[in-house]
Amino acid sequence: MDVDSFFPVDPVGALLPALIALAIVCARRARCGLRCCDRVWLVVLSLALTVALARMNITDEQVSLHLVPGATVLVCYLVWAGHAVSPGFAFVLTYATSLPVDVLLARLLLGAEFDPAAIGGGGWRDGLLVLPALTALAVMYANWRMRGVRRPRVLGFGREAGASPRPQARTAATSR
Repeated sequence: MDVDSFFPVDPVGALLPALIALAIVCARRARCGLRCCDRVWLVVLSLALTVALARMNITDEQVSLHLVPGATVLVCYLVWAGHAVSPGFAFVLTYATSLPVDVLLARLLLGAEFDPAAIGGGGWRDGLLVLPALTALAVMYANWRMRGVRRPRVLGFGREAGASPRPQARTAATSR
């Protein structure tokens, strides 16, 4: 029996991250400290940013498409700004916003020559598997680093966790 007839995409590069994302969602590990409306806007902005950051190389020998997931940029910013984002949410969002952009731009770029079997064709090195995993690892590391900080701040650079502010110098009016 031919496995390719059941799955028209590469099983490792496209199907494995889809199964991982589905398992994360089913296990309810895709948590985020944002409201539902904010999550919808996050998906829309991630899709738009991914399309804007995509690069296509067209030469006589080959046509290649390179994606930078916008979800990675936005999720890392949210963690840096102090929002609670789970690594599972980062993985699912990065995969879910990279896949449609990958398919759409490849279909537009190749036209009638588009072959769905090329989706995830990089196997273990494909961006649909590697980039969501790297985003989840970055969020996991950021959560670990920010665990000691009570309230991370966007403009709180150079300030140690739990440090009290410097005492203000007395002025002549207050010392009398």
